[in-house]
Amino acid sequence: MIALTDQRYRAILAGLEVARTGRLLRTQSGVDGRGWSFERCSVIVSTHFEGETPWLHASIARDHMPAYADLVMLHRAVYPGFAYQVFAPPSSHVNIHPYALHLWGRADGEPAMPDFGRFGTI
Repeated sequence: MIALTDQRYRAILAGLEVARTGRLLRTQSGVDGRGWSFERCSVIVSTHFEGETPWLHASIARDHMPAYADLVMLHRAVYPGFAYQVFAPPSSHVNIHPYALHLWGRADGEPAMPDFGRFGTI
């Protein structure tokens, strides 16, 4: 099963502000996603299915910890709606790159958590 089309990947790349400000060095495609290496960062977008629901994982890595603005850019480029940053317990934490931040969300952008703000408390 493929969750993203080539057209959607092109739209993601076009939405990455870094693609307009830094030279694209390499594109890598795999069975479950695509990655782009730029002069100052790299971005990976991959898919995973939970039952019939496609989920997206997106990450951005630099030679230093990415800024909040980097996550906002990644979110806007990849997700049509909700995405989440996960803080796992140490026993479940995986660290492949020391300066990468990750987002997860449903490919359709629908929320996957309760609406904690429905009573105006957040």
